[in-house]
Amino acid sequence: MLEDAFYIRRMWSFSRALDLGLVDEEIEKGLQFALGQRHGERVAYIAMRLGRYLGFSKKDLVRVTVAGLLHDIGALGCFREYHGDPRILEKHCLEGALAVERFPSGAILASAIKYHHETPDPMHAALRVSSDEVTLMARILSLADKIDLRMLRKPHPRQERDGILKWVREKSGILFYPEVAAAFEQIALKEAFWLDIEQPDLLQIALGLLCGKWHLRSTRELEPGFTDDLAATFADLIDQKSKFTARHSRSVAETVERLARGLGWKEDQLHEIYVAGLLHDLGKLSIPKKILDKPGPLDATEIDIIRTHTYYTHRLLTEAGFPTRMVEWAAHHHERLDGKGYPFALAGELIDEGSRLMAIADIFAALTEDRPYRKAMTSGEALALIERGAGTMVDEKLVEVAKRVLV
Repeated sequence: MLEDAFYIRRMWSFSRALDLGLVDEEIEKGLQFALGQRHGERVAYIAMRLGRYLGFSKKDLVRVTVAGLLHDIGALGCFREYHGDPRILEKHCLEGALAVERFPSGAILASAIKYHHETPDPMHAALRVSSDEVTLMARILSLADKIDLRMLRKPHPRQERDGILKWVREKSGILFYPEVAAAFEQIALKEAFWLDIEQPDLLQIALGLLCGKWHLRSTRELEPGFTDDLAATFADLIDQKSKFTARHSRSVAETVERLARGLGWKEDQLHEIYVAGLLHDLGKLSIPKKILDKPGPLDATEIDIIRTHTYYTHRLLTEAGFPTRMVEWAAHHHERLDGKGYPFALAGELIDEGSRLMAIADIFAALTEDRPYRKAMTSGEALALIERGAGTMVDEKLVEVAKRVLV
């Protein structure tokens, strides 16, 4: 059960990363309704409570919770192609199913996410498949998703609760599958249900219901397999948010691994810094697309917004329980030796070797990619520009390594 608790904790953090990416006016325009605002974790909580009432096993409760956390993962994955297209409602279900297939219990998660916009009346459904194809887990997600979108982001007075319950009764058999609607009516009788969902520590409440009172370690060593798939999936989502960063996260990961290999790092360390490279811009999901794609110079306010992304990378990876060294390698890539970097303004020896390598890798990858305001540089041009910052921005000795291994 401790394994399940840590798994949920990690997925909860990545759900928060999705949340940051979905609070974006451009995405809201495409989907025609607002997402974000803790939507994934609240859907997960509602789904878990419904699963408990309907007699799910512990294994299936973990699955429905994770499916709730990730149910809108496809909204970022297909946004660029289907922005403003009503088919995005259908496409994000299909893309989301594909995204989770490699995860534990991938086939079950994929089915739940694929059909989470299905309804008994096909006129209101995204894919309009036969009800026989819609699993109970998908039916639960369908209701949990709609309930949370209807809830206001403030304490729920009696009038609002009664209005939601009336709506569920009226739409049972139309928007909601009857057995799930009946289960919701029962869990909604509990005062604690409405109070729980308002709490900032909803993860701890959910873990208490699922696993008992576990005291999880704050960090955990990197395990190969699932975490690699998770990191690769989110690297692609990060890079898809802007048309100018199509492979940036993977480029940084590959570059920083080459640099570390050039220094003689061991294989397990190379694996860790590669994963950190994939996730170094996780916090960039919080940056509005219109800023990421702005063709001209950013103004002072926009620069301040951009600079927040490393802070969010640090918070999200810390909450997900990654080893501290990996969190720092990922999140400190805009720190400078002279202390003029961000977000922590670290200087000198406070920036470790992995973070220094990541800084060089990030600059190199960015300079050798097309951006809104310039064409890509050659490797030689990029290294020459990086060398100008040696000793102030970046480590002089590591620049020499870069010149040796990145040409």
